[in-house]
Amino acid sequence: MRDEEIFTGEMRSFFTWMFLFFMGVMTVHRFWETLFRIERERGEVEKGWTMYVLGIVHTLVGIIAIIEYFWLKRRLNYYVTLTGLILFTVAFLGKRWAVKTLGKYHSVQIEIREDQPLIKNGPYKYVRHPIYLCVIFELLGFPLIPNSYYAFLIALFGYVPVLLVRLFLEEKALFKKFGEEYIEYKKRVPCIIPLLKKGRILINSSLLKRVPIEDR
Repeated sequence: MRDEEIFTGEMRSFFTWMFLFFMGVMTVHRFWETLFRIERERGEVEKGWTMYVLGIVHTLVGIIAIIEYFWLKRRLNYYVTLTGLILFTVAFLGKRWAVKTLGKYHSVQIEIREDQPLIKNGPYKYVRHPIYLCVIFELLGFPLIPNSYYAFLIALFGYVPVLLVRLFLEEKALFKKFGEEYIEYKKRVPCIIPLLKKGRILINSSLLKRVPIEDR
């Protein structure tokens, strides 16, 4: 029993250092991606408040996850940890693919450029909003790594709804920019769930068509 306790303590200590290292790397990456990525092309930003609300909730999820891990000191369920790592890794790689596909047109804001084409290749062949899908997986997977279940609930019921509101707003902005081309794209490609045809999750064509023609 004593040997098992020593082994468990050593494993938790190792996990703690790895978790802190992981948090540090991801914090630096997120700040660089959000604030210092300069190769993108600038455009007109719409509903800029959504980024700040998402940023606040995202930060809250991280803080709660850390506090929960160090304060409650639950016995780690490594199956939950592994599930979180898989979700986070798949989301991270998927998001990098989508960002690379967008190139200079990628933005953390709802930002439409004058000469921006409608991107339909890469992951955009399968879903219209792959970055949103990956961010959902990322935010749900992250708190599972340290078994921070309260942080997971905040991500699920706090972050995800706000992200879906932003998705709705971005759909309207894309229709204003691309009009019927976006409607046709929407008919062929689902919103955020692959293989779900016509993407009627958040916004339908009749609602999009209520946007005044002079606003396109």
